[in-house]
Amino acid sequence: MKRYRGQLVLAAMIAGFTAFTLWDRHRATTGDIDSRRRNVWRAFHRERVDRIEVTHASGRYELVRRAQAWSVRVGTVVRPADAVEVERVLSEIEGAEASRTLGTLDGDARRRFGLEHAHTTVVVHEGPEVSARFALGGAVEREDKVYVEAGAQEGGRDAARVGVVLARSFGELFDRMATAYRDRAVADVDPGRLDRISVTHEARRIELTRAGGVWRLTEPALGRASRGAVEAMTSQLRELRAERVVADDADATALRRYGLEPPLTRVEMRRGAIEPVVLRLGDPCPGHDGEVAATREGTGTVVCFPRSFVDALRVPPEGLRDDHVLAARTDEVSRVRISGGAPGGAELVLDRSGVNWAATPRGVTIDPEALESWLTTLHDLSTEQRVAPDTRAAHGLGADARTIIVERDGVDGHERIVVGAADATGVYASRDDEPVVLRFPPSAAEVLVVDALRFRPRALLHDTVDDLRALLVDVGSMHEEIVRSEGGFRLSRPLAQRADPALVTDLGRQLAALEVERWVRTTALPEHGLAAPRARVVARFEGAGVQGDGGVDAAVAPVRTYALSLGASAPGGGSYAALDGGPGVFVLPRGFVDLITQSHLDRSVALVARDELTRLSLRFSSPARVVTLVRDGERWRTEAGAPADESRVDGLLGTLSAMGAVRAFAYGPPGPEMGFAVPTVVIEASYGGDAGARRERVVVGARYGSGEDAGYYLRRDGIDATLAWPEPVIDAVRGFTP
Repeated sequence: MKRYRGQLVLAAMIAGFTAFTLWDRHRATTGDIDSRRRNVWRAFHRERVDRIEVTHASGRYELVRRAQAWSVRVGTVVRPADAVEVERVLSEIEGAEASRTLGTLDGDARRRFGLEHAHTTVVVHEGPEVSARFALGGAVEREDKVYVEAGAQEGGRDAARVGVVLARSFGELFDRMATAYRDRAVADVDPGRLDRISVTHEARRIELTRAGGVWRLTEPALGRASRGAVEAMTSQLRELRAERVVADDADATALRRYGLEPPLTRVEMRRGAIEPVVLRLGDPCPGHDGEVAATREGTGTVVCFPRSFVDALRVPPEGLRDDHVLAARTDEVSRVRISGGAPGGAELVLDRSGVNWAATPRGVTIDPEALESWLTTLHDLSTEQRVAPDTRAAHGLGADARTIIVERDGVDGHERIVVGAADATGVYASRDDEPVVLRFPPSAAEVLVVDALRFRPRALLHDTVDDLRALLVDVGSMHEEIVRSEGGFRLSRPLAQRADPALVTDLGRQLAALEVERWVRTTALPEHGLAAPRARVVARFEGAGVQGDGGVDAAVAPVRTYALSLGASAPGGGSYAALDGGPGVFVLPRGFVDLITQSHLDRSVALVARDELTRLSLRFSSPARVVTLVRDGERWRTEAGAPADESRVDGLLGTLSAMGAVRAFAYGPPGPEMGFAVPTVVIEASYGGDAGARRERVVVGARYGSGEDAGYYLRRDGIDATLAWPEPVIDAVRGFTP
């Protein structure tokens, strides 16, 4: 013994130190208690808690921590706990502060406060120590509070108990069954790896299968499934969690109470030969109308899912059917192959590399924006019109039909669109040789039947408006000739008058830098309306110009003439158009078409100038009256000599002098519908000054249009054209009194 005395003493010291460390770890220091003087449980340390005993009206259970993981133990059955719920419990105990303290309670007080037979008691353990003990009583009358009998406030197993009043939320958090603390994770399914989903809802069955990254409805056989609808159905499957757990170890009788035996809906999700995940969905959850009872087969656990998740699984087959011709989104596409799309009828192959695209065969110029715009349009193309599958051959969907093949990044397989014939009712297509035949409106032909022209750069002309010298504009019966002079642009036909400088400059600028909205095809079809165009513009440019970069005018000539024809209206707005000598048919935007097809007469010709104005007469037809103003030095008087209200006159003259015509309708005599036989008002203005006396007259006809588009027809003496003023101007004139 003497030989080992030193070692024994050292071992005893180590054991003593270890025991002291363990004891000290589980006891609250004086500093801890002082810092928590307002807390009910001042010796509580949440990080040390390893067991919570709960005796509830529904039974006894424990929350137990092992290796940082929490479990719920009911009898001998242990299940994972929801760590978030346990942390809520620990936080509530740690931060509990009494609204008031009632001291030690006698038997009568305990009965009055509902604590004699408490419905819930809780004991919190930190290893061998008890750091919190309490019982929940009744609600405090007229307060959102609850009575609690608290023990172990400063640690220890047998500390004295006192009555306290805590917030009602404290009591509600602990007055729960064991299932309230159960882990709510139901499944963890990667939607991207599923290859089969079957849904049986009441007597209806739906089966979806995936191949090549595309989902299809195989039962019923409706062809490709909507990608968005399938994503809505499967998006929540990854880390699928319930709103709450309502029962464990449910037998057939218990499942029947929740509508789960048999289920209203059964969903089976498979990935290859791996055991499927099967969900049963039943009735609304008791007390939670926005949730539906559910169970994962084989678990015996009943949970509640949000109704939105369940509704997505119960969608009818028609809601899953995809009527789009293409599922791939534009940013996913890595390659496109178009049969007959290259010059000479060869296959056109388009490959993405980052933000750029390359074409095969070489020499085909690709505008990435135009290509991606087409892909987006193709993706959005949808129809609800389906025809019988056995009519494929009759609609040109045979082996020699045109095809569009689209490949996606990171997805095996591809999407193949077969483009058939077009007739008076539409154009036909099918997808991936599935039996479904889709009929699209005739206008869809320009999206489905494409070639390399569709993807060429949209910039067509590269000139400068500074070199514009003349314009010829033919729109129906309107024929305008506009020439540039030192004073600006002037009309020489159909009348000699100033042209509107803003309109003509804008038209010239857009012609000089002509950019198409989209290319359509190399040769025009009858439906493009270019055989007998509705409008035609010829523009002459003279000067050095700008160096072209691939447009029609790549080689700059000293005199350049461009002739543009407008055809029929295109789907989605704008018009089909073609440039003489250009590469094909394209679409011009609506704004540019409107700029071409309107009159280019100067809109300021309708102005009533206030400078040098000496007399203004307003003759109204209904009711008939005449208002005449005469300038008297710096003031205005009525024709009878009475002084006029200066502010009213100033307002009237400001309106008339500032407002030009909002549009010009037509040249030549007016139509009877314009109401000039009985005019709304006739405005006569007399002027003096160095140029001598002159007189001008504006006649206002009938009202047209409605709302913000309403106005009045008007004509001005000496100008054989009908223009328009907006309704507020005429309202101001009609409401004027001197």
